[in-house]
Amino acid sequence: MNTTKQFWALFKFQTTINPFIWFLPLVFGVPLLLPLISGSVAKTYHPSFFSLLMNQNLFFVGFIGAMIMAPEKFQFGGSNLISSYYGGEFMLTRAIDRPVLYRVKAVLLFLLVLLLPFVGVLNSVHKPDLIVTEYSKQAQQECLSQVPGSTLLPSEYKKSPPSLLSIPRGNVLVAEWQFWVFLAVAVLLQLLIMVLYPFKYAKFVFWALFFVLIFVPLFDLTHLGKDQPTFNEQIFFSFASHQTLFWIFTALTFVLSQLWCERRFAQLEQ
Repeated sequence: MNTTKQFWALFKFQTTINPFIWFLPLVFGVPLLLPLISGSVAKTYHPSFFSLLMNQNLFFVGFIGAMIMAPEKFQFGGSNLISSYYGGEFMLTRAIDRPVLYRVKAVLLFLLVLLLPFVGVLNSVHKPDLIVTEYSKQAQQECLSQVPGSTLLPSEYKKSPPSLLSIPRGNVLVAEWQFWVFLAVAVLLQLLIMVLYPFKYAKFVFWALFFVLIFVPLFDLTHLGKDQPTFNEQIFFSFASHQTLFWIFTALTFVLSQLWCERRFAQLEQ
């Protein structure tokens, strides 16, 4: 069987052996689905820049990654249960190209992780412009200087400082940024899994890091009420002003990391 036929045969097997995985993006991706259901992604106005850029549902990438890329190493439960549930016994008893098997797993991971963000990008095109509230003067200035075409709208009340930012194609830009964040996290996730894989306590290190990183976005809450942009806003502004560089660097990282992970997976003992 040539590489292409083997890839599609393995991909079909991976997508049917565990149908539950197709529900994970729907379960853990609710924060991404809500704007699509309510239409807020396509709305002109959003009440908070902070909440617009939050990534509180990134944790589901870790669950999906551990489930798909190396369940025998990072999932809790008996080895026999994991082997039967994920088809591990089937894989180990047949002569298959291990880099192709890893490539199939990676494709499935990126498909599940990026499906909803991609839908968000498509949905944002219907009404691309954005008006968003931002009270931080420093964040306003960074937005005006780094986000192309952004302007500060005058306040309706004379005694109130202006707080509304108008961003042409802002909805599209935010959706693209969300897509990039999920892509970057998925790339880093598979690198982490392959780095930890050979170690004895890899499972415990992985989940310890996972639960620590879950709380990282909460540190942004300490910036609320202060006259400075949050961490998410700073990354977003950099992304908006250097999109081409971001995508080129991400593409190179994606390709190189994928090749390295495939090679490492082929050399590891199962």
